[in-house]
Amino acid sequence: MITSPIPLFPLGLVLMPGVHVPLHLFEPRYRAMLRDVKDTTRLFGVIMPPSDSTEDDLPPGRIGCIAEITAIDSLPDGRANIIITGGERFRFETYLEIGTPYRVGHIAEHVDIADDPLAVALAAEQVRTLARRAIAASMVLQDVEGSPPPLPDEPETLAFHVAHMLHADADMQYEVLSGRSTLARLELLDVTIRVGLADLEEAAARHLRERDDDPPFTLPDS
Repeated sequence: MITSPIPLFPLGLVLMPGVHVPLHLFEPRYRAMLRDVKDTTRLFGVIMPPSDSTEDDLPPGRIGCIAEITAIDSLPDGRANIIITGGERFRFETYLEIGTPYRVGHIAEHVDIADDPLAVALAAEQVRTLARRAIAASMVLQDVEGSPPPLPDEPETLAFHVAHMLHADADMQYEVLSGRSTLARLELLDVTIRVGLADLEEAAARHLRERDDDPPFTLPDS
């Protein structure tokens, strides 16, 4: 459930609902934020400022995502490594001045509109199939062994995970995050994956051929 006001962490990444992200907290203001929330809600908001603005002039209506701290590794010098998990999305309204060294914002809910369930289910199956192919090809290019990681069953969260796993650019990820239609998110991912899938799979096939053709390494004669 959205609570407002909430500590805010303007950051150059898009946190997606249900996605786990590691963060390294080193700035004094965010170390203070961690101290304030770790024994209470463990929640703060992550929001990416537009490319043409800064955190100082964050525009009202910008969409962010609630972060829940799920793991903390405190370091002796006061820094910390944490794991956060994306929760509900929110709409930024205004900053509040309450005397903290970190930003605090007044936020509101940002929820989806209703879509046709059948259209959503069909779109989700298409995206799931395309994403598995793209992820498998990416794993080959990175020489990662094993099976591709599982994708969510729920269409409502599928696009969030796919955009994160395929390392879509920040603007694309923000479009996925900020949209209010599950169907529109899935259709956007469908088109985006299709554009580069053939080249990606060809590159993966070429990588496999080159790797298999490489002679085994041997020590030179002494």
